[in-house]
Amino acid sequence: MLTLLAQVIKFVLQLANMVVLARLLSPHDFGLVGMVTSLVGFLTIFKDLGLSAATIQRPQISHAQVSNLFWINAGFGLLLCLITLGLAQPLSHFYKEASIAPITRVLALGFLVSGLGVQHQALLRRQMRFATVIRLDLIALGASTLTAIVGAWAGQGPWALVYAQLVLITLTTAGGWISCGWRPMRWSAQQDNRSMLGLGGWLASFRVVSYWIQNLDNMLIGRRWGSEALGFYMRAYQLLVMPLSQINLPLGEVAVPMLSRLQDNPIDYRLAYGRVLQAVLWLTLPVIVVTVGAADWVIEVALGRQWISAAEIFMWLGVMAFAEPIRYTTGYLFISQGRTREMFYAELVSSFFLIAAIVAGVQQGPKQVAMYFALSSLFLRTPIVLCWAGRSELVRTSQILGPSLMPMLSSLLALGAVLLLRRWSGAALLHPFLGCVLATLLCLVVFVSAMRLLPGGRQRFADLRAIPQLMRRKAKSTTPNAP
Repeated sequence: MLTLLAQVIKFVLQLANMVVLARLLSPHDFGLVGMVTSLVGFLTIFKDLGLSAATIQRPQISHAQVSNLFWINAGFGLLLCLITLGLAQPLSHFYKEASIAPITRVLALGFLVSGLGVQHQALLRRQMRFATVIRLDLIALGASTLTAIVGAWAGQGPWALVYAQLVLITLTTAGGWISCGWRPMRWSAQQDNRSMLGLGGWLASFRVVSYWIQNLDNMLIGRRWGSEALGFYMRAYQLLVMPLSQINLPLGEVAVPMLSRLQDNPIDYRLAYGRVLQAVLWLTLPVIVVTVGAADWVIEVALGRQWISAAEIFMWLGVMAFAEPIRYTTGYLFISQGRTREMFYAELVSSFFLIAAIVAGVQQGPKQVAMYFALSSLFLRTPIVLCWAGRSELVRTSQILGPSLMPMLSSLLALGAVLLLRRWSGAALLHPFLGCVLATLLCLVVFVSAMRLLPGGRQRFADLRAIPQLMRRKAKSTTPNAP
C-alpha cells in the first residue's frame, strides 16, 4: 500500500511539474536543455558502469568489495565532470547555440556529486529497503519540482531546469548517505572485483547502445530542425514515458533482487516473473491505449494548446509503447540471471534497424522519426530481444509471450472502443478534458471486461492480486548495515 501511495504522489509531482512548466517555459527552453542532456545522459552511464546492478545481483558481497566499487564510481564521476567541461564549447558549436556552453558546464558538476551516491543507493535496494528509497525519491523530486517551478516563474528560462536537476542529484546522494548507514573503507588491493566489473561492464555496454538508440533521434532532430522542433519531440516523449516509468521502475526494483534469489528454483522463478509481467501489462497497456487513441486531447489538457504540434508525435510514440512493457521486463531476466553480455548483444543487433529508421525519418521531420521509430521497434527490435531473452532454461520465449497474449488482445479491443468514441466525438465536438475522461473510462471498462471474459480470466485476476505480496517480500541480509 505504501509503494502504491508513494507512486501516486510521485506521479502527481511529475505531472504538476510537466503541466506547470509547459505553460511557463517555451519549446525553445526545453530544446536547449534537451540538447545538453543528450550528452550528459550518455556520460552518466559511465558514472555507474553497471556496478550498482552488480552489487544488487551478487548473492554474497563483502564490505571491501563494495568499497572498491564506491571508489571506482567516485573516480569516474570526477573524470566525467572534467570531460563534460571540456566538451561544453564543442557541443555549443555542434548545435550552433551559444547558450549551450554555460548550461553544459553547470550540469557537469552533477557528476561530482552523483558518483558518490551510486553504491549507497544500490545497497538500499539490495537490502530491499524500498520504503526508504521511495521516501528519498519523493523528497528529492518534490524539492526539484519546486525549484523548477519557482525558477521558471521568476523568468530563469532554461536555467530553471538546470537548477532543478542539480537539486535532484544533490538530495538523492545526500539522502543515500544518511539513510544507508554504510561508509566506504580504503581501497583494498586484495579484493578481486573482476567478476562484478564484468557483469557491470556488459550492463554498461548495453546501456550505451540503448542510450544512443533513445537519444540519437534527439540529437539529429536538434541538429537538423532546431531547438523548437526538438522541444516538441522531447516533451511528447517525456509525457508518454512519465506514467510508464512510475510503473516499470518500482516493479523492476522489486523484481530484480527477488528473481536473483530464485535462480535455484526454476518453478518459483517462472511464477514470480509471470506475475510481474502480468502486473506491468495490466498497469501500462490502458495508459498506452489512451495515448494512441486520444493523443491530441491528452496533449492539449496536459501541456496546453500551444503544444498541439506534438500530438502526432505523441501518438506514434504510443504505438511503439505497445511492445515496450514486454521488452522492458526482459531486462529483469537478463540481469537477475547474470546474462548482461547477452543483453548487450541483443540490444546491439536490434539497434541497427532503429538507427536506420531514425536516420531515414529525420530527413522528413520529427513526426516521421517517431513513426519510423515506432514501426521498427514494434516489428523488429522487440522480437529480436524476446528471442534472445528466451534462450534460457529458466524462462523460454513462449513463457514470455504466453502471459502477454490476453492483455495485448484486451488492449486492442479497448483501443478499438476509444477510436469509435473519437469518430463519434467528431460530430459532438467534445471538450478535450471531457474527451480524456471518457476515453480513459471506456478504455478501463473494455480492458477489464475483456480480461475477465477471455479464457483464463479468473487466474489472471488471482495472479494480479498476488502482486502486492511480491512487493512486500523481504530478502534476508547478512548484516544490518553491511552489504
